[in-house]
Amino acid sequence: MLKSLVIKNFRSLADFEVAKLGRVNLIVGKNNSGKSSVLEALRIYAGNGHQELLEKIAQGHDEKHFLDKNVKEGIENPLPYEDLFTGRKFPKEEKPIVIGELENENALKIYHVYTVEKDYIATDEEGNKETIKRPVSITYLELTEHRRLLGEGLLIKKKGDAVSIDFNVISPDFRRFATVGNPLPCSFIPTQLIAMNELAENWDSIALTELEETVKDAMRIILPEFEAITFINELSYTDNSIRRIAKVKVKGLARPVPLNSLGDGMVRILQIALKLVTAKGGFLLIDEFENGLHYSVQEKVWALLFEMAEKLDIQVFATTHSWDCIESFSKAATSNTSSQGVLFRIGKSAKASDHGRVIATVFDESELQTITQADMEIR
Repeated sequence: MLKSLVIKNFRSLADFEVAKLGRVNLIVGKNNSGKSSVLEALRIYAGNGHQELLEKIAQGHDEKHFLDKNVKEGIENPLPYEDLFTGRKFPKEEKPIVIGELENENALKIYHVYTVEKDYIATDEEGNKETIKRPVSITYLELTEHRRLLGEGLLIKKKGDAVSIDFNVISPDFRRFATVGNPLPCSFIPTQLIAMNELAENWDSIALTELEETVKDAMRIILPEFEAITFINELSYTDNSIRRIAKVKVKGLARPVPLNSLGDGMVRILQIALKLVTAKGGFLLIDEFENGLHYSVQEKVWALLFEMAEKLDIQVFATTHSWDCIESFSKAATSNTSSQGVLFRIGKSAKASDHGRVIATVFDESELQTITQADMEIR
């Protein structure tokens, strides 16, 4: 579990620090303050900067993740993953993206590098020496006019391991989906609804285990008459593909009903519950927690998250635009004695010397009860 957080040179978070984190964390702030960027950075940290994950994130923003060699001369063309860096451009100095804990050498670092040819002296078994050329990744500061530039890319480092992503190799057959060490389990719940096929796969992974009961208990928060859920295959008449749909057994009804017919709240709570139990030993990230959840049930959902995060060794990070969500989080955090809850607000520093730097103001459990709506800007 992360006890603190530092994010540098990533999107709007040029030099961002959170001095204290809890087991369950709520992130608040105005629109476009950087809340979603924090979740994105945590996804990259948990996934150890895996290229497939970086591609997925870039695609989600319609950002460049491949090298376009057919661009017309004179037209500005961003390089792959350039939008990840602060200012949407690669730095002309050694300023990598850094994601990890404060004062911890094991942070994930992503460098923009150049690929050049370097001479190596090879000696065979008979003692004969031969000069051979090999590609090597170097930073901007190491680049000189005397080296032959082959291309550009990213160098990803964590805990002494390193892997490179070469922009010049654009064929999917040659992408190196290597990673630095083993990634952490990480479940991400976006603002929009998750595809039912993905939820069905999550359900299959915990069906007939004790975790199935946790999901059912979560569903009863919104619908007390809920009894059971299953996923069935259905043929799509538009493209003849097979899709999974959720059916729910409700007390008092003779036949199961489609989950989607019970409202967005039931779908949202299923997302939260399934992604919670499949994040065991890692992170659960929720963008806009309150989506689809009526204010009257939010405290019960938070209580479930606090309880299960401790039981399954999960660290939770969620964002919100809702004051009701802040109140329900504060109540659940102060009533739970085993798992610490922390709220931190993201906004631009008022200090002139910070030049508009995005900072975090932390409120732990001892301070949550003193928060008033007047001094908490969330929109």
